[in-house]
Amino acid sequence: MRILIVEDDEVLIDGLKVGLGLAGFTVDAVETCADAAAALHASTFDAVVLDLMLPDGSGLDVLAEMRQRDDATPVLLLTARDSVADRVSGLDAGADDYLGKPFDLDEVAARLRALT
Repeated sequence: MRILIVEDDEVLIDGLKVGLGLAGFTVDAVETCADAAAALHASTFDAVVLDLMLPDGSGLDVLAEMRQRDDATPVLLLTARDSVADRVSGLDAGADDYLGKPFDLDEVAARLRALT
C-alpha cells in the first residue's frame, strides 16, 4: 500500500517512514502544500497522511483541491490541532479520519488499513 505523507517536521517524517515501512507500507513524503499537489497530480496513492499546518499554507487547502477534482483518495489528518472544532472542520472538508498529535504509530497504521 502506497502512502503519501504531507508533513513539515523532518524527524516526524523519518519516524513515520520507518514505522509505516515496517508495517508494510510504501511511503513517499513531501513537506509543503505545493509539493503535495505536485505529487498527487503525478502519482496515485492508496492514502494520504496530511498535516494541517504547513510552511506554505494549510493542509485543508490540499484536501479541498483533492476533493474539487474528485480525488477520493482516503485522507487521514494527523495534526497538533485537535480541538473538537478542528476535527469537525477537517472531517467536513472531506477528510476520512482525524488523529491528533502526539499519536501512537500503531494507531496510524491501523487507521490507514481501515481507510483502504
